[in-house]
Amino acid sequence: MRTRTSLGILAAVALAGAAVPAAAQSFSGEAFGGYQNLRLSLDNTGNATSGNNQGTGIVGGDVLLAFGPIGAGLLVDKTVSGSLQPWAGAILAGFLFPVSVVRIEVLGELGRRGLDFTDIFRLEGRTFVGFRPGVTVRIPATPLFVGASGLVRWDTTNGDFGKPDYGVVGRLGLGLF
Repeated sequence: MRTRTSLGILAAVALAGAAVPAAAQSFSGEAFGGYQNLRLSLDNTGNATSGNNQGTGIVGGDVLLAFGPIGAGLLVDKTVSGSLQPWAGAILAGFLFPVSVVRIEVLGELGRRGLDFTDIFRLEGRTFVGFRPGVTVRIPATPLFVGASGLVRWDTTNGDFGKPDYGVVGRLGLGLF
């Protein structure tokens, strides 16, 4: 199942890269992994019953198009440790500030989370908004880059933002800048 999911994510990145509009100034696809403090509750996973916080690992991938200082993209991630391991998918949008080989990113997320991958597309999923500040460093003379991002997500399903999930991820990717 994990191999099939990984191959599906890679295929989506490849297809998105092939369909980059001519107006886009850059395209990037990346993998990320790190730590998150996940609130295990009905509000953020859709099926959990615990109300405790849990430090967990997170892995995922995203694609991002840049149109001048504006960035837009998609992401999918999975919690990979702990008692529950929800999936999340989101639309990314925000601002990108390139400075030589460094790019400062201020992105927002609008997404869904659920215990099963398909829950993010069905009623079992829960809606969230997030904030994803980060920095990317392009390795000169290559299409490779490394970066780091903070991650803050608030469940909005019941209209109560409450306490957010938060974390930090390291990123590695390929970009056409």
